[in-house]
Amino acid sequence: MNKKSHKKKQKKRGKGDVRNKENIIEAEVEVEIPPTLEKLCYEIRQSDVMGRYVVAGRDIRAGEVIIEEPAIAVGPCTGCGLICLGCYRELDDASLFKCRGCKWPMCSGSCPGQGKYTGHSTYECDTLKNVPPDYTNLEDLKDSYQALMPLRCLLLKKADPEKWTALSAMESHNEMRRARGDIWPMNDKNVVQRINKWGLDYAAEEIHTVCGILEVNAFEVGGSGANARALYDRAYLLAHDCTPSTTHTDAERVPGRPLTIRASIPHKAGDLISLCYAYTLQGTLKRREHIKHSKFFECACRRCADPTELGTYASAFRCPRCGGRVLSTAPLDPGAPWSCRDNGCQYTMPAAAVQLLLRKLTDEFELIDANDVPGFESFLHKYRNVIHNTHYLSLSAKHSLSQLYGKVANYMIHQMPDLELNRKIEICRDLMKVFDVIEPGYSRLRGVTLYELHAPLMILTTRDFEKKAISKESLRNRLKEIVKYLTESALILGFEPPQSSEGLMASAAREALKKIKTWEQIIGKIS
Repeated sequence: MNKKSHKKKQKKRGKGDVRNKENIIEAEVEVEIPPTLEKLCYEIRQSDVMGRYVVAGRDIRAGEVIIEEPAIAVGPCTGCGLICLGCYRELDDASLFKCRGCKWPMCSGSCPGQGKYTGHSTYECDTLKNVPPDYTNLEDLKDSYQALMPLRCLLLKKADPEKWTALSAMESHNEMRRARGDIWPMNDKNVVQRINKWGLDYAAEEIHTVCGILEVNAFEVGGSGANARALYDRAYLLAHDCTPSTTHTDAERVPGRPLTIRASIPHKAGDLISLCYAYTLQGTLKRREHIKHSKFFECACRRCADPTELGTYASAFRCPRCGGRVLSTAPLDPGAPWSCRDNGCQYTMPAAAVQLLLRKLTDEFELIDANDVPGFESFLHKYRNVIHNTHYLSLSAKHSLSQLYGKVANYMIHQMPDLELNRKIEICRDLMKVFDVIEPGYSRLRGVTLYELHAPLMILTTRDFEKKAISKESLRNRLKEIVKYLTESALILGFEPPQSSEGLMASAAREALKKIKTWEQIIGKIS
């Protein structure tokens, strides 16, 4: 029930890229693929505009695996708290277990990540023996975690030269990062100087390059609120698009922590294979700001270039004069004015006013407790005449409500009155209209929302049946609708790791489908 997790597992860019790999492909040439890759469903291509990128080598079905590969390296995220070096579980400051070898924090003496390259390897342990942590200064200890993932990458030079070679082929954007004035000095202080202080023999430029490779190419792994990030040998080549054509999962409990990338929609041979480096439930200004700041290019994909965001109006404000939709006049220019597009209205807003309003709304939204149903509803009501009902902040509030209704105190599904059940249905349907556009097909967002949609429909159907307030034909039609939602949800979420929250939801969807079969004794065959 994680509220507004604006983080997302993110893929980054390939060597030689200077702009985003949009779906406008120029001067493309095929890259020679080793014989072992010839039977794969994708091709690696290259262009002056996009660098290396991946297209479908043949028609690909929705749900089909495109890439499945083990990690090159796994380690703590930047800015994480005190976590186990083996399994990345958050630790309690008051009761820390210390690795028997190097004395660095672990969850226990039997951590599943102990001795594994995806966790606290023997090679790392031997290296850290010479730099025991200072447990009297926990803040400094937490800061030292920023150097651990770069160190793990650097250790590959001797521990696994093949992985080091694969890692070295990735783009670091050193010159862009050096010119920025914020990232380079921060890495110098938190990573370069610390590794040098530990007495390890690595050149500053080499450490900075590894930091860049991680910033540009790493995936967050481990689900919502992840504490770990990982590098993968081929997945980093996928292009960016704010309406991604794939979804991806990582198998935390499988050796090598493999990443699986699946097609969320069908691809024709030659179609660009993409994922989104930003959070799809944000508006264009926020997505482009994030991508420019962290991935060093400006996105100009179809969604970003369209003021309506492909008809979703995910950034639209309400016009204070006529109630119409206020949109950017040039969404690829963050300094462009905004204007009302409806009713012949001439209302305009300068970009600075839009940014100020967004900051105010976002600050207020972020103060809402993760489980506060009235808080989210109050936010939607308070700003109903300020933001469009599909504005991304409205969508974020509805996304939280779609999962809170039915699962938190005072709103348990079987105790909810019909009015609240219908409200949950309305919210889920609103979300699905947008998700069908921005994350179409077999996406996690759609799978979860379809499951959330089935529950209130089932409760209301059961209540109507018990009150004899529904005809047999209407009952059959409602159950058909519910079966449709559950079937698709079970299919989509069945691709998730079995013990993840989504994987457990898939199992629950399959069980619900079995129970619905018992209704056939009353109304005959449903489908």
